[in-house]
Amino acid sequence: MRSSTMNKLLVAVAASAFLAACSSKPVEDDQGHATGSLDKPGTITDGVGTDGSGDYDHIPLTAGDFHNHPSHYDGTTDTRIIYFAFDRSEVPAAAFDSLRAHADHLRGTGNAVVRLEGHTDERGTREYNIALAERRSKAVQQFLRVQGVSSSQLVTVSYGEEKPQALGSDEMSWAKNRRVELNYTSGRP
Repeated sequence: MRSSTMNKLLVAVAASAFLAACSSKPVEDDQGHATGSLDKPGTITDGVGTDGSGDYDHIPLTAGDFHNHPSHYDGTTDTRIIYFAFDRSEVPAAAFDSLRAHADHLRGTGNAVVRLEGHTDERGTREYNIALAERRSKAVQQFLRVQGVSSSQLVTVSYGEEKPQALGSDEMSWAKNRRVELNYTSGRP
């Protein structure tokens, strides 16, 4: 009888731990601050402004939130750089509208082709950075594919740390180098 009670207790504890692990968890920026939650795999829900509402003038532009700062994304095809969090390859929610605008253009212009160039900052080995940059460009590619863009219109390239946008070795420079650039090779918007 005592063994049966212990087994039930162990099952209850294991189930509780499993449910806690599966619950929504905060996503951290490169400073270790929570920036939102990961509600579905690959989907970041930020607490401020991802629904298009809110005033962003009060949000300081620091390296920690640089990649998700709404001022970088205007919701049009004029946005050609998508910034990423440190060591992350999830497309930031703030960039969704801009990427949807690119998807609309690509779907409407059959001859348009865009090269998705993945980049990282200088930290990490060359091999790791090439792989991370590739994951970033593939994440943008997947986002555009889900929006209905043909795979023949998307080319991914991984540069890793080889082509920095900023040459410094500080937090802001690193934040600017963690990016995917959208470069049209034909059919520019």
